[in-house]
Parts: sequence; structure tokens; C-alpha cells
Amino acid sequence: MKVLIWIKHSPERRYLVDLHSRELVEEIRELLEKKNHSRAIVTALARGKFEREVFDHDLKGVKAGLILSEHNVRWDMTGGTKG
Repeated sequence: MKVLIWIKHSPERRYLVDLHSRELVEEIRELLEKKNHSRAIVTALARGKFEREVFDHDLKGVKAGLILSEHNVRWDMTGGTKG
């Protein structure tokens, strides 16, 4: 599953990360259920496969199953979980 990590500090940064194992996906899901977004971000960046930084101009073309920031999480309902 791919995750778009959105860090809203100045300057704003977005990273696309692939959670390449079922165990990692479950660990991230558990952290999010506990509202521990910051730790989920750190875990995804440390243990997931970094794909690229996402810039404004290519934001529309990004396929991600999860959009994650320090305070919010959104599951993408457009079918991006397979990408």
C-alpha cells in the first residue's frame, strides 16, 4: 500500500512511501487507531520504501491508499491502494 505523507511545516513537504509488507501496514493501522499520527509517519518513513517527494504540479497524478499528516489521516477511496 502506498502512503502520501504530508508534513505541513514550513516549507511544506510531501513524500510517497510504499508500505511493502502486510505487517507494516497493520502496524501503521494500529498506530493510527491510537491517534498516534506522528509515530505512524516516522515508522512509515523509517521502515517503508521511500519512492519520491511529491511536488504541487504532480499531486493530481499520485495514487495512494492513505494520506497521512501529523493531525489527520484519510483513506483514499479512488482505488489507489493497488498502486
